[in-house]
Amino acid sequence: MTSTNPDKIIFNHSETPTSRRVLIRNPTSSVYILKIVPTNNTAISIDARNILIKPRNFVPVNITVKTMQIPLFEHESHSVNVYARPYSTANHKCIQKWIADSGSENLKQLVQSLKIKVSKEYSARDTVLDLPGAAQAVEPTVWAQSNRPDCPLDKDTTTALRLDADCLTAQVIDPADTRYTPAPAKCGAIAGWAMATAAEWLQLPVAIGVN
Repeated sequence: MTSTNPDKIIFNHSETPTSRRVLIRNPTSSVYILKIVPTNNTAISIDARNILIKPRNFVPVNITVKTMQIPLFEHESHSVNVYARPYSTANHKCIQKWIADSGSENLKQLVQSLKIKVSKEYSARDTVLDLPGAAQAVEPTVWAQSNRPDCPLDKDTTTALRLDADCLTAQVIDPADTRYTPAPAKCGAIAGWAMATAAEWLQLPVAIGVN
């Protein structure tokens, strides 16, 4: 995707918790698993942290911030990091482990880091985030056979043939064949042949002059 995602959400300072909604859209043809991680679990709460989002679909995520619990000098220090990985049956176990392990995320999976800004500025209720954002849309998948002991990797393969097994040895070129001495020809003969060829092609009477 080439779309530009927003990089911050503004929360107005309030004595009561303030909520904003993030609409995460998946315009691709892939299934994604989302992992949403705030940098401050005390002041920032998220209603859904692990989400499966289907192709050409969207999910709303509510983020609530207790602005009174964020010191003045930290009004722009916290963020909500949205991570995403493409999902398939091949990486199911890997995704399960990724969801279960805290801190297993990396920058290649980061869709966007949404900075939480506490301010008196105007704050829109909804923020739209498009997948995959800055996250990589394709991951290497190891098609391991460890879960299928009855099917070793080399069961359905045949021994490869040598590269030259089916090739014929080329004939050695006679040095005499490399020497070419054209026979002398008169310009008129060459011109006459060219004119004759043109005459045949055009099927027109053409005067041919040969010296």
